[in-house]
Amino acid sequence: MSRAESVAVKRREPRAAPSIRARDRTPARTDAGSRRGWKRHLEGWQPGLVAVFIAGAAATLAVPRAVEPAELPLPLVDARALTRARDADVTRAREAEQLGLDAEVRELGSAIRAFGVVDADADHTEAELLAARKRVLDAVGPALAQGDEAVLRLRAYQMSSFIREVRRFEATGEESDELRDLGGNFLGLLRRSGWIGRGEAKPRGEARRVAMDGTVLGVLFKKRWDAIVGVQRAPFGISLDEERALFRFLLTHPVSAARGAQDLAAPPAEQAARLDPASEPAPRSPTAALRAAEAQRAEEQYRLKKIDELAALDPSYPRHLARGVALYRLGKFAQSAEAFRSHLEQHPDGANTLRAQNYLRAAVERAREEQL
Repeated sequence: MSRAESVAVKRREPRAAPSIRARDRTPARTDAGSRRGWKRHLEGWQPGLVAVFIAGAAATLAVPRAVEPAELPLPLVDARALTRARDADVTRAREAEQLGLDAEVRELGSAIRAFGVVDADADHTEAELLAARKRVLDAVGPALAQGDEAVLRLRAYQMSSFIREVRRFEATGEESDELRDLGGNFLGLLRRSGWIGRGEAKPRGEARRVAMDGTVLGVLFKKRWDAIVGVQRAPFGISLDEERALFRFLLTHPVSAARGAQDLAAPPAEQAARLDPASEPAPRSPTAALRAAEAQRAEEQYRLKKIDELAALDPSYPRHLARGVALYRLGKFAQSAEAFRSHLEQHPDGANTLRAQNYLRAAVERAREEQL
């Protein structure tokens, strides 16, 4: 063998080893592939199982089931619209304070305050109230002659003062002359309606807590003010969203004529427990339970009335769904079922469809139980 051949052999020998090692590894790769062959059919099974579970859950939820109609639909309020109305009133009140008011407009303001004094007097006569109202009506024409905006500034200024005095009453428990002038017997309305409670004790007096927020206070004031002055046309009155805010409050804080009688007729121990929020609830006597049931019926009757009033102002409000809930609470299950059916006929699809179907099943079942 020549020297060149020897060199060629030596150069080829190192390349033989990798081929042998490659052959040695090939069976190992083949075995691993065969072992994984059955697993590849299950790759991605987790997302598929989740999708099947979600589909099954959705199908279950879509099937109507009997649900107690406990949730009353409330009107939807556009917070931005309320903010615009509030900002407009704040601007007008500031202009009235900075620029002043015409003499004719100030005379109307004085007449409204005089009416409030008579209205706040529990012993006033009908003749006195009529005379005070006549003074207001006599002052309206000259005031409006100065322009609608001038009279709206007066209303906004008096509304701002009224809300301030209500907050002062909450802090001190004392009714100011300003509050009586601008609100008349407003505190009497709060007490009769159950819209006032005991607040935190203050050094100078007994604090109170008024149930309504600033928006509702303002809406109530403007409605009363417009009624006294006798102007219902634009730009007076209140917006639809202000009406919605008011009805939202009235549906969640219904006036009950039976509530005052219930509190007065309760035993002294029961009355004391109601005044002290920290006290343990006392067991109800049969008489107390009967009074509570009467109060509940009166509240639901009040809600039915307000539901119809709201629907007349706001066609988007689900009147039949709301009536179905109130009627169910009254124990009128057949009428409740009919109201839910009416809602589903008018709204076969929508956000409240499944809820109405569930409520309908509950009402139908209760109506059948009554017939047995």
